Amino acid sequence: MHLTFRPINLETDFAYCVAARRDAFVCSFGSDEGFEDLLAGYFERVSERMGQPEWFYRHIFVDGGWAGQLEFRSTSPEPETGYVHLIYLAPAFRGRGLAPLLQRYIETTLTNAGCRRAMLSVSRDNHRALTFYRQHGWEFVRANPKHAKTDFYQCWLLA
Repeated sequence: MHLTFRPINLETDFAYCVAARRDAFVCSFGSDEGFEDLLAGYFERVSERMGQPEWFYRHIFVDGGWAGQLEFRSTSPEPETGYVHLIYLAPAFRGRGLAPLLQRYIETTLTNAGCRRAMLSVSRDNHRALTFYRQHGWEFVRANPKHAKTDFYQCWLLA
């Protein structure tokens, strides 16, 4: 199995971005109700951020086929801390041992950018994601004050 990470090409692959975001939203909140609000301005935000060195938008390919998406940045309000916005694997690629490789890619990229820690927000109802995060070094930090159903988790990065 050959795994590759490529910068997202919005002109040709935006439909993958929307599909990944929609499925991740459903996995987190049980339906896509409210998803369209999140999608408003998404293309423009990603397009603008892709030109900034602290943002990382990657599509994941396995043996040449699209398998998922990562969205993260090497900055956050907290010092030396990166922030993960999306770790997504398409359903056909879940449970195949790829998620630790995605986490390693994020950790390496953030470490190389000077981060000592990563943070993310995860839905309390996304049991599969929570199980993975807890088994792979992510620790509960606090409830997310901006979203009643999510909590912040952190992971210390290896030097």
